[in-house]
Amino acid sequence: MHRLTVRELWAHKLRFALTGLAVVLGVAFMAGTMVLTDTMNKTFGDLFASANADVDVVVQRPETVDAEWGDVRGRVPAEVVDRVAAVDGVELAVGSVQGFAQLVKADGTVAATDGVGTTIGSNWIDAELSPFDLAAGRRPDGPDEAVLDRATAEREGWSIGDTFTVLTRVGPRDLTMVGTATMGDLEGLPGSSVIAVDDPTAQELFGQPGTYDLVMAAGGDGVDPTVLAADVDAALRGDGLEVRTGAEETEAETSQFEEDLSFFNQFLLAFAYVSLFVGVFIIYNTFSIVVTQRTKDMAMLRAIGAGRGQILRSVVIEAVAVGFVASAVGLAGGVVMSMGLRALLGAVGLDIPSGDLVVSGGTVMTAFVVGVTVTILSALAPAVRAGRVAPIAALRDVHDDRSATSVARLVAGLVITGLGICGFAAGVVGDTTDAVQLLGLGALAVVVGVVVLGPVIARPVVTVLGWPTSRLLAVSGKLARENARRSPKRTAATASALMIGVALVGFITILAASTKDSVASAVDRSMRADYVIDSGTWGAGGFSPSLGDDIAALPEVATVSAFRSTPVEVDGHATEVQAVDTAVIDDLVDLEVTSGEIDAVRDGSVAVHLDEATERGLRLGDPVEVEFPSGPTTLTVRAIYDEPIAGAGDGSSYLVDVSTLEAHVTDRLDAKLYVGLVDDVTAADARTAIDAAVAEYPNADVQDQAEFKEGITSEIDRMLNLIYGLLALAVVIALIGIANTLALSVHERTRELGLLRAVGMTRAQLRSSIRLESVLIALLGTGLGAALAVAGAWGIVSALDGEGVTTFTVPPSQMAVIIGLAGVAGVVAALGPARRASRLNVLDAISHE
Repeated sequence: MHRLTVRELWAHKLRFALTGLAVVLGVAFMAGTMVLTDTMNKTFGDLFASANADVDVVVQRPETVDAEWGDVRGRVPAEVVDRVAAVDGVELAVGSVQGFAQLVKADGTVAATDGVGTTIGSNWIDAELSPFDLAAGRRPDGPDEAVLDRATAEREGWSIGDTFTVLTRVGPRDLTMVGTATMGDLEGLPGSSVIAVDDPTAQELFGQPGTYDLVMAAGGDGVDPTVLAADVDAALRGDGLEVRTGAEETEAETSQFEEDLSFFNQFLLAFAYVSLFVGVFIIYNTFSIVVTQRTKDMAMLRAIGAGRGQILRSVVIEAVAVGFVASAVGLAGGVVMSMGLRALLGAVGLDIPSGDLVVSGGTVMTAFVVGVTVTILSALAPAVRAGRVAPIAALRDVHDDRSATSVARLVAGLVITGLGICGFAAGVVGDTTDAVQLLGLGALAVVVGVVVLGPVIARPVVTVLGWPTSRLLAVSGKLARENARRSPKRTAATASALMIGVALVGFITILAASTKDSVASAVDRSMRADYVIDSGTWGAGGFSPSLGDDIAALPEVATVSAFRSTPVEVDGHATEVQAVDTAVIDDLVDLEVTSGEIDAVRDGSVAVHLDEATERGLRLGDPVEVEFPSGPTTLTVRAIYDEPIAGAGDGSSYLVDVSTLEAHVTDRLDAKLYVGLVDDVTAADARTAIDAAVAEYPNADVQDQAEFKEGITSEIDRMLNLIYGLLALAVVIALIGIANTLALSVHERTRELGLLRAVGMTRAQLRSSIRLESVLIALLGTGLGAALAVAGAWGIVSALDGEGVTTFTVPPSQMAVIIGLAGVAGVVAALGPARRASRLNVLDAISHE
């Protein structure tokens, strides 16, 4: 039996290669993501270790708030440097400043404020504790001089002596480049630009005068860092400072980087698993067809003494072989894919330092375990069916499988679908934090139920879909429809792969359209401001408050409110507090205040969103304990509102006055300015005046209401395009499945096709019938997928009604494009099988068994 299995694999190597291609693509995506993240973890871990190589002790404020863009800590008084330096065993102590800066590039555009291309403003440390080395020029000395990392200087074409502009919390500052720096063997910090100035300038521009973000110390020769850290901690006891060894700081930085990278890793892996899930249908379908085609051979083996277990093992061994080879090829492809992803990151500015790719044992093990397991599980049902072939089947010419429309399948499918619908409905009407989870589980159960019911509904649906073609193209259309109807399980399994891809694409499309319409409706409903000046940042930067003062001084402007936010913890839960000028915000934004007065929210008080107030049982006058980065405080509820700040996101349920925020946050940066005009001023005159006022701030984008809405929705479109690109792999795998199924079907029907040609069917008619069959399968999968997409998106939108997504929108043009592309893709997938079918030799085909 083992020799027979090997011969069977070799005899149909192309068939199994096409099957394994689905596993190859999914495993390659998964392995590529893991290789890339492992490489980045090691590379940046080594980078942190190198930067802290000479640091024995680090002193900083304890972590107070865990923000989305990093842990937020208070600052250390400058006098701590001298106190640490006075500790016995400390040879050198220096303070470090790192804060917000935004580089104005040579082309006049600004660097990013988060992610790739950020700018780090720091002080120049002219000592062994600095992670940077002076490559050319000299250290900065004075308020107008800076050292720039060499990678940025070369990218922008700047030389020593050139002047560049950096945007800071005190406004734009022109600096003269007096030197360039490297980081060990690197030209700079990957993914970031570094601007280093002297200590007083760094504290003024990037931090807080008289403070450092942390203090680093190095001990003398032979001093144990652990002992030194204990001595420093004893000297600073009572000051509320955290003391770590350099090794502990390196471990913490590495751990934080891995945590930050985990979302990126999980995001990509999610699409890899979707691709593998789609591949399951292809593998199952292929093995089902193979088993059906070999029914007579297997029955003959049973007749001459082969047991059920031997037949079962034979098919499973074939699955293991396919899965193993496909996983090996996928792993190799993953290494190549990781290099492609690495190049892609380099193209957008995140140059990963050179070094060997990290292919860990975990990646290799995962690739083979996942690939082989997916293949075996997909082939298990056909393998069991093969083991049940009766010897008497050797006497039959056709294997008749009626399980597609069995009562058991119908009942099982209806039960699973019904349970899914109940869970889905519970999620829709639920108002708890588990609503989305219920929706997800319900939707998954519905998908599984539809897959189980697929063979039951395939025949009647294909009959309806094929009716027009059978009328217009009598011979080809009828043949295509009957071929699709003949094997409903095969048709349903092939269509299910495409159904998953189309459902995900359609779901994301509808959800994005609903979100954009909801945002536009919210802006139309609540926005009273004539203009918004947007920095394009979300909490991690902005422009100096001096810009707001300049705008308020314009005679064309009646009211201005800054918008800021900061991470906080409320009752131990991480959230944000947003800040506006509560005295004028009602003139600029309709917050739909339900209790209290928004202009009563001043120092020591807070406005709470209605949903949050209802959930926590808060009323006017109640205290709210808030942990700011500077420490805890108690705010009193003075207003409850129902409409969030337009365009400010939905990450906060707490609103304070700007003065309250400034009492607890030293970094004053405005993310947005909401501007109201004087009544008798024309929009054109006001726009001219405002544009002139923001000319020195390249990060300030002046937008009217229409532009403001477009700016918000464009961010959604960018994310949508990224998701489309990642989902494309799943759709491609589904189309490969259609081509593979048709190819196997052509082989299975070789004699039938030869007889059709013999009785007068032309090659063109034969090709047309194969293509039409593919289109019918594609339309079946697309229709089911579109229906699931609409239902799933409706449920999510209903569940997110309290989160700002209030409008359910099905974009007809985009959904029509998705359905149309699926039909075209069906034709493309059938080109190869149709061509092979039309080229069959009639006499050879008739004699084929």
